[in-house]
Amino acid sequence: MKNITVLGIGNRLMMDDGIGINVVERLSQQNSIKNCEFLIGETDIDYCLSVIDKANYIVIIDAVINGRNPGDITILPVKSSRGLSEGISLHNLHLVDYIKNFKKNLKGIVIGIEPFEITCHFGLSLIIDQKLSVICENIKNTLKQHLLGVGKENIL
Repeated sequence: MKNITVLGIGNRLMMDDGIGINVVERLSQQNSIKNCEFLIGETDIDYCLSVIDKANYIVIIDAVINGRNPGDITILPVKSSRGLSEGISLHNLHLVDYIKNFKKNLKGIVIGIEPFEITCHFGLSLIIDQKLSVICENIKNTLKQHLLGVGKENIL
């Protein structure tokens, strides 16, 4: 079993809402992070919950509206008291809300990526697409730090 399960969620048909999926696909293809399992959950909450049930440490990557610049990354504990459905998530009921209510002992983080545009269209916005390599590199470095245990105690 891998130490960290990285789960990309979002909707590819809603432009930048699919950024979590794109990041996880790219990191998985690079195959440069040992002890990480990369999975795509998209909007299938039942599948996501089945993945989370088996995880020791979960990293959820998703588009998160936080009022920052497009492509900026926000890292929150998965058990954050700031509910993602309270204004910064694109979903009415976010997967993290389920985790907070039913998976009390789960450890992990949510890596939120600020979208530029959310609208009905397949593919990322030009701005986010141009930043995708930098976003992936920043997230890869974050994952490597967590594998080494650096900073875990500050965010859990």
